Amino acid sequence: MTEKSNGVVILITLLNILLYKLQKLQEAQQKRRLPLSVRQLCRRFSFADIKSATENFKEDLVIGKGGFGIVYKGFLDFKERIVAIKRSKAMSKQGCKEFLTEIKMLSQFQHSHLVSLIGYCDDFEEMILVYDFMPSGSLADHLHKRTRKGNSSLPSLSWVQRLKICIGAAHGLDYLHTGTGIDDRVIHRDVKTSNILLDDNLAAKISDFGLSRTGPANQTCTYVSTRVKGTHGYLDPYYVATHRLTRKSDVYAFGVVLFEVLCGRPAVDTGLDEEQIGLAGWAQHCFKEGLLEQIIDPSIKADISSDSQTTFVDIAIKCLHNQPKLRPTMAEVVVGLESALALQEKSTYYILQEIMPPDYATQEDEDSSTLEVKNTNHKREHEFAGGEVVNVSKDWHHDKQSFPRMKFTKRLSGLLSVTARVFSGYVSGNRPAKTSKYRTGILSVVRNKFRSVNTKTFVPVYPAMPPPPRRETQFLQSLELKCFTFNDLEKATRAFRPDSILGEGGFGRVYKGWIDENTFAAANPGSGLVVAVKRLNSEGLQGHREWLAEINYLGSLCHPNLTKLIGYCVEDDHRLIVYEFMPKGSLENHLFRRGPHIQPLSWNIRLRIALDAAKGLAYLHSPEARVIYRDFKTSNILLDSEYNAKLSDFGLAKDQPQHDTHVSTRVMGTYGYAAPEYVATGHLSTKSDVYGFGVVLLEILTGRRVINKNLPQPQHNLVDWAKPYLTSKDKVLHVMDAKIKGQYTVSAALGVSSLAFKCLCTEPRFRPDANQVVIALEEQILNLKLSKRRPRKGL
Repeated sequence: MTEKSNGVVILITLLNILLYKLQKLQEAQQKRRLPLSVRQLCRRFSFADIKSATENFKEDLVIGKGGFGIVYKGFLDFKERIVAIKRSKAMSKQGCKEFLTEIKMLSQFQHSHLVSLIGYCDDFEEMILVYDFMPSGSLADHLHKRTRKGNSSLPSLSWVQRLKICIGAAHGLDYLHTGTGIDDRVIHRDVKTSNILLDDNLAAKISDFGLSRTGPANQTCTYVSTRVKGTHGYLDPYYVATHRLTRKSDVYAFGVVLFEVLCGRPAVDTGLDEEQIGLAGWAQHCFKEGLLEQIIDPSIKADISSDSQTTFVDIAIKCLHNQPKLRPTMAEVVVGLESALALQEKSTYYILQEIMPPDYATQEDEDSSTLEVKNTNHKREHEFAGGEVVNVSKDWHHDKQSFPRMKFTKRLSGLLSVTARVFSGYVSGNRPAKTSKYRTGILSVVRNKFRSVNTKTFVPVYPAMPPPPRRETQFLQSLELKCFTFNDLEKATRAFRPDSILGEGGFGRVYKGWIDENTFAAANPGSGLVVAVKRLNSEGLQGHREWLAEINYLGSLCHPNLTKLIGYCVEDDHRLIVYEFMPKGSLENHLFRRGPHIQPLSWNIRLRIALDAAKGLAYLHSPEARVIYRDFKTSNILLDSEYNAKLSDFGLAKDQPQHDTHVSTRVMGTYGYAAPEYVATGHLSTKSDVYGFGVVLLEILTGRRVINKNLPQPQHNLVDWAKPYLTSKDKVLHVMDAKIKGQYTVSAALGVSSLAFKCLCTEPRFRPDANQVVIALEEQILNLKLSKRRPRKGL
């Protein structure tokens, strides 16, 4: 009887589980179920239809792959209609959401510059979308695959073709932003060259609406608060910093697209030098420095008229403005691009052959008394020192009857115009910031050419190349540092024993060692001078560069709040650095880790540590050092036996630019501490360090890590969670570390939290500099000392 009862119980349990699973499956299907209004607008395909259209997802029909899945070329309606079929990967919550979003968006909106959705399939939990087939692929294919992957089947786009594609895409975005006919407006949120598809006439169509959001059309609320999503290299800095998505976020991304079109390179290219990896930041830097001519795609450089280029660059730079309000609308972008196209097409009416007919060359015999420019379609003939050489010769004779005769004055004025365009951008190799001076320089070159007409070639003058850097061995020998042998450091650390490890990071491990105070030779454990030996992981990425940078900075900088560098080892594949030993370890250990030897830091010590770290940062930013630290965090703040703080680990440090407020560089650092504008644009400045200091100061106040996924979701990111509390006297106590409760006054806590809030300001120019941070902390410590001296009331 008991066995039968157990069997019944098991059977009931299994039935309950089955019913539960069926219920969950129904709920999931209900969530994926499209509204009736949408289903009526969109054709629903069965999975059998899709398999037939793609010949059971035949590999030969694959036309694209991505994070979403695979795109196939398909054939519908008895193979009379060619389509693109996007089959997403296995069902996921995010994939389902994007799938539904794409269908809802494209089933409601119809425009000549939006890709057309034909239908969908959701059988068997599949997520398949069917679009019109775009035979010319994507804009990214034409700009990047041809040059980077050697795909010669893709024709090179001319400048006029590129302009027309940009105008079409801009029309599509303008329709989404203003012309959909609904109360809300559509923000695409993933504008990029791979999402601009081209039909057989190279007409542009915006695609991929999986990340799109609807935003308010009214003026009282212009943004949507949402989690940051998109593609690295195109993300709007304002959106990254505030999570506020606006239509101007699309404008920023379109600005990156415009520079891709102009430069012929992707938005992010890790194969380039560090400063050039992010196109948005690099293009802005080149524009400001007058170097933009040097990064224009060589395949179109000679074809662009100066007026068209100036107009195009002007609108592209405005799209990338840090402040969304100062960016143009997409309607204004359309106007600017159409002006650039009109100027380009106008310039083609004045090519040299039309202005100077062939018979003009024979009117003065053949004594080279006139200026004749070979290759009048501005194609590049020669390269010299990275620039251009324009040939002047008499090899352009054609049929004299091909062109009407002109008066000499008209020919001369036309020649001046064309010659100015031929020589534009090649006078110095750098384009000056002010157009008026630039054009004056061009005209002076033309005048000089007419004074000396016998010159056969024009060789531009380029700025001298910077001298090559000294070899590493010479550089290392120039530093007054001890050069250790690997054998010395192996003995000093007891053969790098595991119990000698002090810490570990991406660079490798740090070991405790002992050396003689005078000779720096290896000493027995417990005797001599205690040191910290960082051994670089030979398999780490860019380890050698970071190792050399650390020696460069710490070997030449000296300050009480910077870790002292003793020496280094470079032997075969071994790269090691030897520092002074900091017995109290890192600030990170004291704030976040528990152990018998780690005591909670008092309020007084926390303020002193923050002040020491700020002094070290202020020195780095000073005219004497001019260094951007780039990796300010609690694990890089080390403490000596008296809790004096010193900055360590300079592997990511960069020199400050001489004549600019930022340097464009590859985004590197630690997640959570990196400033939002740096993450979004690659623009690194001293204010980026100040942001990192603000994060550390917030960790000191709260005793919480900047990122902690073990807390409830709203508290995962310390900055986002704590900022609303930092400037309120009534709220600030809610974020203070419970371990220092009663050690400070409310006004003291508010003073330090307000400083942290200023350092964390989204707009870099509103953050204080490091010297101002030092002054503010010194004032807080002075107030703390004075409050201790005052007699308590009632005593």
